[in-house]
Amino acid sequence: MPYILYTAFDPEPLSVSEQNRLEHRLGRRLLIRGLAELYSVSADEDRIGDMLSVPDSGKPYLSGYPEIRFNITHCAGLAACAFDSEEVGVDAEMPGYFPEILIKRALSPAERQLLSERGITEDLRNEWFYRLWTLKEAYVKRSGIGVDTDLTAFGFSFSENETSPSVTCTDPGVRCFQTALPTGHLLSLCYAKNREEPQILPCSL
Repeated sequence: MPYILYTAFDPEPLSVSEQNRLEHRLGRRLLIRGLAELYSVSADEDRIGDMLSVPDSGKPYLSGYPEIRFNITHCAGLAACAFDSEEVGVDAEMPGYFPEILIKRALSPAERQLLSERGITEDLRNEWFYRLWTLKEAYVKRSGIGVDTDLTAFGFSFSENETSPSVTCTDPGVRCFQTALPTGHLLSLCYAKNREEPQILPCSL
């Protein structure tokens, strides 16, 4: 079963550089906390860097613990870290403005149609774009294929359940999970098909 630890913070008083540093620090702290609470692996902020290896793909991993896979995401007001025994990718965003050019660059024709059908107001259009965008990011982060990949080459569809739609990926080996957190952020996870639905764990750091 995948686990997702997350923590929220108020980004308003911070400059962009201060916010970036805080997000990075909170992501590391969630990694440290998850290792301790889920796997009884002891680490601290001084030691965790030495435990990580970074391959050419750029996705860090714990070289001493191949049975533990993790992925970190952070955005304005939120940091999250996902854990599993198989590759996992997580992404989160607060729905809001997005450049229109991203629709053509990131969404497949079927996804553009979905956005058109469900984005009937500005708020819904923003929400549904970020539903798709966070899934795209989570998929890329899980696979480690890098930012230059063609985001239209894979896609996602949703069930007709408007209140809690389930997600399906065109990649048959990937299972998807998506939820709206109490903070208003959309959080998406891509993980192995044979895994159970993740457990979401809010944290105070």
